[in-house]
Amino acid sequence: MSTLLYGALTTERLRAQPGTSESVAPPGLGTYVDALAALVPAEVLALHGLVLSVTTATTERDGLPEVTITEPGTLRLAFVGLIVLSVALYLVPRFKTREKLDAGRALIPPIAFVAWTMLQRATAFDAVWPTLGDAPRTVFALFAAAILGLVAARLARQADGSPPPAAG
Repeated sequence: MSTLLYGALTTERLRAQPGTSESVAPPGLGTYVDALAALVPAEVLALHGLVLSVTTATTERDGLPEVTITEPGTLRLAFVGLIVLSVALYLVPRFKTREKLDAGRALIPPIAFVAWTMLQRATAFDAVWPTLGDAPRTVFALFAAAILGLVAARLARQADGSPPPAAG
């Protein structure tokens, strides 16, 4: 999906009359789409993949591929940069029409990005916290994803039920 899309969907829901943004008013999509867009910050995930291509090396060991982080400092900086970028990507389409709940909404894509990197191996998360074991890392990320999905859906329903801002 897309963090930019998540911000744009929120904007459209807030502009619509209460209770109409899932059917007759733009965006005309169920609130589950907002949750999906929030949980899959595609822009930063794609950039993360590109960053990994220049900060890691893959070799073969005992017939199996082994990934080694070759530039841990750069990868740590990129991790932080991608977190900040995911917040900015949400806020760009919301810039002119921000509201107080945007602070919470803007936190969902970066937390989702961190969870994605926790669920995979040999990612930027490994440069930040290399000693975290596989089980706690995976379980934490799964719980985070479930909770974030519920929060994102709730915030989308809230936006759908809000009156549009006053013209001014």
